[in-house]
Amino acid sequence: MKKFNLMIMIISLCMISATDLYAQNEMADQDQQQKIIKVCSLNSIEANQEFQRNVQLLRAQRQKVIELKAEFDTTKKKKAKKNIQKELDDLLLKLNENNQTMFKTYGFSLTRNYTQIVEQSHVYMLVSDVEADKFNKLQSESTGSDSEDNEEQGH
Repeated sequence: MKKFNLMIMIISLCMISATDLYAQNEMADQDQQQKIIKVCSLNSIEANQEFQRNVQLLRAQRQKVIELKAEFDTTKKKKAKKNIQKELDDLLLKLNENNQTMFKTYGFSLTRNYTQIVEQSHVYMLVSDVEADKFNKLQSESTGSDSEDNEEQGH
């Protein structure tokens, strides 16, 4: 029974926090324009892919919590409720741990909205050594600068 009460408290606090954040955002929108701040940079394709996987995992865990809570609310049998409650407690613990890790790693939390902006993009093409030399020569002639960015990338 203590776990159930704790669970209700956690869910209530999350709902209150979400409601407070929504109210604060509404008041902030009325008082002042909000601005976007950079919370992290993902410096490689792999880092971006890992970030996307982690965000998807968190969102899937949150959705599962919502589904389990709905199942718990509609279930009448005590044994089934106990099993659902155990699963819900375990999942909430893991979700909170993952959310804290995401915040420490990326500045990301499920309680906030984010915009991902591509700040830099590189376009590559496959060429032969001869074509690469010719391209590098043309680039250095047209810019009059070092063409390190256009050197063969090993792909």
